Amino acid sequence: MERSIKRVPRVARVAVLVGFVGLLTTGCTSLRTGGYERDEMVVKLADALREEALRVPEDETRERLVTGLIRLREVMLGDVFVKPTDQPAEAPRLPQPEGGARPAPPWAVMFAPQSLVVGFFTRSKNFDNVPGDDGLEVRLQPLDQFGDPTKAIGSYRIEVFTYRLQSGEKRGDRLGHWFVAILDAAGNRKYYDPVDRSYVFPLLWDKEIEAGTAVIVQATYYPPGGFTEKLFAQRVVKIGDQSE
Repeated sequence: MERSIKRVPRVARVAVLVGFVGLLTTGCTSLRTGGYERDEMVVKLADALREEALRVPEDETRERLVTGLIRLREVMLGDVFVKPTDQPAEAPRLPQPEGGARPAPPWAVMFAPQSLVVGFFTRSKNFDNVPGDDGLEVRLQPLDQFGDPTKAIGSYRIEVFTYRLQSGEKRGDRLGHWFVAILDAAGNRKYYDPVDRSYVFPLLWDKEIEAGTAVIVQATYYPPGGFTEKLFAQRVVKIGDQSE
């Protein structure tokens, strides 16, 4: 009984946040702002929602809340150039499918992604023709069980860390964080390069990274909601070095 009493206020707060973020997403609120400013507001509210949702005991209510958060992010984060958020959320926790779900048949998973590679041509890039690179062009290549490139709908989280040579933990300070959702044919056409057979993400950073800095580009792939498998890859890149 005591546990139930403590749960009610928290669930209520989360429900209010879900409703408010949903209104912003559909544009049915008087708090409309510019596209990027509205997206940033939604991301911040979604971050707050996630923090509250993760404090709810693990049950069907928590699964619904976290699933709703993931879907809101997938709807909102889809610009041509992906902008970093001030305080990006941690990796989404994908729920198990609801009871009664059947496993996918073998033919449906034969060419499903089994591993992920940060492409050889991932590099810093100048997007605005002003001297100095102002972002990264990250190439991610999902591979199937045969080791061949394949397409993969879902969500991609990309992080950039300083590279520390004299340390057991090579990742230093985090310099950038982006979250991209590819959920349909339009998203695949937008980001997929059929020549390189990889997804190409032009990522703008909010603070310049000095040329010559070695960084770790880290990518995590999350399949669509209902599955818990995720793929992980890293690559060391030197900012401003176009020799690779």
